[in-house]
Amino acid sequence: MSDPPTSLSVVPIPRIEGATEVPWDPATAKARGIFGFDSMDARSRSFNMIRARLLELQAKRGWRMIGVVSATPKVGKSFISANVSAALSRDPRFHTYVVDLDLRRGSLSDFFGLVPAHGVRDFLDGTSSANFPEAYRLEGERLVIMPTTAGKTHSAELLASERAQTMLRSMRVSDERNLFICDLPPVFANDDAVTVMGRLDGYILVAEEGKTKQREISDAVSLLGEGRLAGVILNKYRGGVISEGYGVDDYYAFGYGQTETPPK
Repeated sequence: MSDPPTSLSVVPIPRIEGATEVPWDPATAKARGIFGFDSMDARSRSFNMIRARLLELQAKRGWRMIGVVSATPKVGKSFISANVSAALSRDPRFHTYVVDLDLRRGSLSDFFGLVPAHGVRDFLDGTSSANFPEAYRLEGERLVIMPTTAGKTHSAELLASERAQTMLRSMRVSDERNLFICDLPPVFANDDAVTVMGRLDGYILVAEEGKTKQREISDAVSLLGEGRLAGVILNKYRGGVISEGYGVDDYYAFGYGQTETPPK
């Protein structure tokens, strides 16, 4: 039996070749609201713009680990995570991973139609003895998905645990071509997002038109750090319905609080 990982450990990151393949096709993607894989679909345009911004930050600052977060629940945060990672995965220069770190209410498995036996939460709490959470790949696509099994748990403690630090450190020191989109819990739901952000390069803040207050955005940015903000996305996602033909509004606040001086 192998020794348990510690914060100083580094373990191999699952490669796409070793991930469990699940059936997938363009019709399935559209039925599940995942438009980022198809550049010909007009609904992917918004996610292509976000991809361009993230790749700019990767080139200029070396940012490879990006959190997707919202101030409050139910504003389409995981919808954005799924579609941005799908759009990023089309760039053959990089290997794109999307990791569900919303341990209590993670929904990436629902978006991609996965039924993980042992997800991120099971890895962190020791239920799974594997060296890394289960990884999946979609048939015909280049995206690697690491979902979680959502449920009531001491999520803050798990995300601060030795196993979590090993996982995040291993992501950090992995192949420089690896890009990680981490779906985080809402900022004000608990302290999970703040706990993880110390290990990430930056974050996207998702807001919903007519629901998220400006004060909530400002408070979230103050808490997570203005220098790490990759952008604010105004989402118009409504319970599975894409309004006006797009997942997100045509307006982006990329550059909100941004400077060209890397954060300390």
